[in-house]
Amino acid sequence: MIERILGLDIGIASVGSAIIDYDKENSKNNKIIFSGVRIFTQAENPENGKSLALPRRLSRGARRTTKRKRKRMREIKKLFISYLGLTKENLFISNNGEDNTIYRAKKKSRVDVWQLRDEALKRVLDDIEFARVLTHIAKRRGYKSNRKVEESGDKEGKKVLGAIEENKKLLMGYETIGEAIYQTTQKSLIRRNREGNYAFSVSRDMLEDEVKAIFEKQRKLGNQQAVEEFEEKYLKSFLEQRDFASVDNMVGMCTFEKSEKRAPKRALSSEEFVTLTQLINTKIVDKNDIERSFRQEELEKAIVLCKKSEQPTYLKIKETIGLADGDYFKGVDFYEIDKKTGEVTKKVTKFKSAFKGYHELRKVTEKVLSKSHWHNLSEDKKLLNEIAKIFSYHKRDDRIEEELQALSFSSLDKEEKQKLIKAFIEKINFQHFLYLSIKAIDRLLEHMQKGIRYDEAVELVGYKKEEGTKAKFLRVLSKEEANELTNPVVKRALSQTRKVVNALIREYGQFDKVHIELTREIKKSHKDRKKVKDAQEEYQKFKEQVVAEFVEDFGRTPRGNELTKFRLWKEQGGYCAYSGHLGNKAYIDPQKLISQLKYAEIDHILPYSRSLDDSMSNKVLCLAKENQDKRARTPYEYFTEEKKDWYEYEVFVNGLKTIRKSKRQKLLKKNFDENSAQEFRERNANDTAYMARFIKDFIESNLELKSKDKNRVLTRSGTLTNMLRHNWHVGQKSRETNLHHAVDAIIIAFSTQSEVQRLSTLSAKKEGFIYTKSEKKAGALKFEPPMENFRDEVQKSIDNIFVSFSPRRKVTGAAHKETIYSKKLEKQKGKFEVNGGLAENGEVKRVDVFKKENRYHFVYLYPADFEKSELSNITIKGIEIDESFEFVFSIFKDELIEMKQKGKESIQGYLKFSLSDGRFAIANHLDGNFNATRNRFSTGSLEYLKKYQVDILGNISEVKKETRVGTKKVLRDLKRQAMKNRKE
Repeated sequence: MIERILGLDIGIASVGSAIIDYDKENSKNNKIIFSGVRIFTQAENPENGKSLALPRRLSRGARRTTKRKRKRMREIKKLFISYLGLTKENLFISNNGEDNTIYRAKKKSRVDVWQLRDEALKRVLDDIEFARVLTHIAKRRGYKSNRKVEESGDKEGKKVLGAIEENKKLLMGYETIGEAIYQTTQKSLIRRNREGNYAFSVSRDMLEDEVKAIFEKQRKLGNQQAVEEFEEKYLKSFLEQRDFASVDNMVGMCTFEKSEKRAPKRALSSEEFVTLTQLINTKIVDKNDIERSFRQEELEKAIVLCKKSEQPTYLKIKETIGLADGDYFKGVDFYEIDKKTGEVTKKVTKFKSAFKGYHELRKVTEKVLSKSHWHNLSEDKKLLNEIAKIFSYHKRDDRIEEELQALSFSSLDKEEKQKLIKAFIEKINFQHFLYLSIKAIDRLLEHMQKGIRYDEAVELVGYKKEEGTKAKFLRVLSKEEANELTNPVVKRALSQTRKVVNALIREYGQFDKVHIELTREIKKSHKDRKKVKDAQEEYQKFKEQVVAEFVEDFGRTPRGNELTKFRLWKEQGGYCAYSGHLGNKAYIDPQKLISQLKYAEIDHILPYSRSLDDSMSNKVLCLAKENQDKRARTPYEYFTEEKKDWYEYEVFVNGLKTIRKSKRQKLLKKNFDENSAQEFRERNANDTAYMARFIKDFIESNLELKSKDKNRVLTRSGTLTNMLRHNWHVGQKSRETNLHHAVDAIIIAFSTQSEVQRLSTLSAKKEGFIYTKSEKKAGALKFEPPMENFRDEVQKSIDNIFVSFSPRRKVTGAAHKETIYSKKLEKQKGKFEVNGGLAENGEVKRVDVFKKENRYHFVYLYPADFEKSELSNITIKGIEIDESFEFVFSIFKDELIEMKQKGKESIQGYLKFSLSDGRFAIANHLDGNFNATRNRFSTGSLEYLKKYQVDILGNISEVKKETRVGTKKVLRDLKRQAMKNRKE
């Protein structure tokens, strides 16, 4: 039976797709129906992984802060006029409209304002001096916590808090912070924070106390202007700040208990739930290499240990739960290993439990009250959950105090409760939430505390994930699903995948099955992707070094698998992996290694047919005789069945410090029964990462597929794709063009369960092949691809691809560049007026093309232009567009254009950006790149300019005529008018 299968290769900025017809009974019926590539913009800053909207958000916040500061200073100036008798003539307002309170007294003759803040405690200030002091304090009104510094890991914020604590100590010898700073800095005269130095940071409370002290001293010294009413109104303006909003109305609902809000991350129930999940997912391996999970009593002991120490060592956990000497935790080194040398360091590996909030509350309680008080509080799980909820929901200290006061601290008296609440407010700061509610978590914990996995506990409780309503086309994410997918990179990739899938269904009809591969990058955070990239660069340097050594030793570059052999030879210290314990008898001569084909071979430690593991961690170099004798067995099976000395071999392997832990574990693995082999095969064939499972479940639950097979949607691993690419002779992946995404999609589509089984079976035959048999028979053992002339068919398919780029038609962005210049620089810096100065325009968002008398004219439009009543009609040459000009079309970034200059060949490509001198930079669809010197084209002498529409599948059609779309304001007005007309 022929099945129609869709293959998807999903990356952080691309979707490769392929449709095939597959007949597992007759490969002659197999066909490649379609292959294509969709490219889109990565939804994060590629340099630091931060949100693309972050710069705009920060700028918007800075503008709001400046606006509020001006408003505050205007109110304070009015107080100076009312209470100090100053007039507008006494106050100077700068040309740009800023409310800087500067006094006409000559700078050389006036007293330093810091000195005035010191003298305000010792003598009467005149009206202008008093105003200067109060203005100085109001402009730099100190730090007020927004309760986010600790949790967000803000290093700069922590430096500020540290400096404030130091200045609190300094203040102990003085009456006000102004006096303290002046008296201790008279020699240096530096009293402002500089980059990286926060020594002069003060809190708002310290400045409030100084204002009160100055007013009180001035009244005692006889200053008639320092009346209490003036002080009250000044402090009201000085301290005014927008409340930190609570987030309770923003917290989503529980995945299972729909009427319950999600649990705070720092609730005790949440922290126990996360810690138990970590422990349950950690396997214990005994001396016979048999794996098991934590038992109930072991989990209880481990949780108690984690409540004593937030990050106990794995050795301590092992000791606490009473494991035998030879037992260990799977995938865990008890001691940290130096990644470069492989040597054991002095540090021991720690288990990072989730009890961070628990220990923060413990430390504060024990410091303020006592350990016995904390013991009593820690027994009240409901109370600790409520405390975490209050600190996670609310950001205002007064609201937090109000909510905490309403709680019942039954083990504390009134004075102890008040003391503890005050300490909590000063030190505790929680945020973030899980996807489950406290109610759901507590129900699941009843089972998980017994060692039952989360997914099993979900079934036992009776929770069921809502099934989507299957439809012909793939729907958009729901609000809940969008909240669950917090990674914007994945959201955009899934959005583009949905568009590709739906376009293919419209064109080719429904599929029987879908096979998906997510690139390694999309499943990781930006930080993890950077680690991978750094590791790849490090490996590349290592590889280059090995190649250089090879060239030096053998006088030529390595061919075929020679480099892998040479690398393994170095890694193993020159000895055979299976007989190295025999000493010099097992030494591999490097000259023979390269010159004699059958002298030494690369072997899969865990047989390839049983593990489908083709990674370097599963490869070793051994003498050909050892490889032949070992056959499709593990080292342990080989040694025990052939009655070889396993102990000496074990000592030898543990002595190889240059091999990684994962390879050492495979070399010494004792238990590799059918269950273990099945686990390895599934792990290497299927992608079990969270993101892959989410996309798989989303497609499976919401898209109508013709097949009723339970494996109708599969997630394939990159390991499997690479193996099939090699065995099907498609060739090495070339990243020079975007077409490799389509090649991968074709391979993914053909990676059916039948093909994977066939690969495994043939691998077993190859591993069992006896070397003494004829070369002719050896040549008959080939991995047959799923189609005749498969490589040629793949090439034929991708040759027909026109890569589709997602156009960037949004006109949001910075209205102008950050630097504001004086109006004197008008000619040099442009004509965008901002706050009394001039700024250069932001980036070009759209180019409107007009034509007159066979000449093209271009109007460049910036973000600010779309907020006006009318679009600009001035071309880049300064010509005003009137009715005699014909509007042709508008061009956005990543739209396909074709241009021909006089006397030159036509050029087609995607518009990358436009330059103010009238040149376009365009890129070829195959690679998306452009050369700065070759791919910038002047529009001044064009014979013609064409624009094309490229759909999601890469189909091209020329845009003959367009209507010019107006500004956002015009569109909003038209929408309002249309709604008004409908109502009437």
